Amino acid sequence: MRKILLSILVSVLFVPCLHFSAFALKPSKVYLAVPDTMQLPYEKNTITASDNVKLKSWTFLPAKDANNSITLVLAYADAGNMSWWLNYGAVLSQMGYTVVLFDYRGFGESDDFAIDPKMLYYNEFAKDLEAVVKFAKGKYTGNKTGIWCFSMGTIITTLAAKTIKPDFIIGDSYVTDPAGIKKYYAPQKKEIDLPADANKYEAVLAGINVPMLVFSGDEDEVTTQASIKKLQEKKPSLKMISYKGGHMAGFGVLTDPKKFPGSEYVAAINDFLKVE
Repeated sequence: MRKILLSILVSVLFVPCLHFSAFALKPSKVYLAVPDTMQLPYEKNTITASDNVKLKSWTFLPAKDANNSITLVLAYADAGNMSWWLNYGAVLSQMGYTVVLFDYRGFGESDDFAIDPKMLYYNEFAKDLEAVVKFAKGKYTGNKTGIWCFSMGTIITTLAAKTIKPDFIIGDSYVTDPAGIKKYYAPQKKEIDLPADANKYEAVLAGINVPMLVFSGDEDEVTTQASIKKLQEKKPSLKMISYKGGHMAGFGVLTDPKKFPGSEYVAAINDFLKVE
């Protein structure tokens, strides 16, 4: 029954543009779907950041008999809003995880925030993630609480982790050098701006001391496998899962066709977190 439900959820909710990441901020205020239509247990929450910004959040709750006592806070990429990630939350909650989705300020129905689309990220997004992780730890007590992050969301996770200290980080298409991304796109006449303190990013990343799992595509030309292997030299305990494909394509690629979409991706997460 669970496999059937997972297949239905992903076929209905999968967004073709989900893996879109142009390394430029493109928020959307319009939700493509809402969890109410999915007939899965979930909660709506409004979370307040340290500077009083209000953030909208949805939490998918696992069935009581499947609950593995692990919370995943999902920090998504640079476009859309949390509704683009409903299928991810639904699948992982069906596998026993508590999955917290949220919108950064300026995205979805979170408070407004002036966004320049040329910016790669804003430091304020780290305040948002800090607030959500703090909320999740207080709300879902007894759980291990980690961050599941994608592309730009990996930058935000890096910046927030020094303050909130998650139990673990699962990164997909991890950014190790924001300045390198700006340099990569320069010949294409694509202007990317960075916060003033972006030059400190690599040192902050090197200072993170929590277990890390990173999914990396062998065709990803920006967040390359070479960059992850270089990071492994500083963090020998970091585990990298290589897949054949490009940026953020892992969930679709790492699938056993006899099971549900993302099955091998989920299996890698289970193995990393020692979930039976």
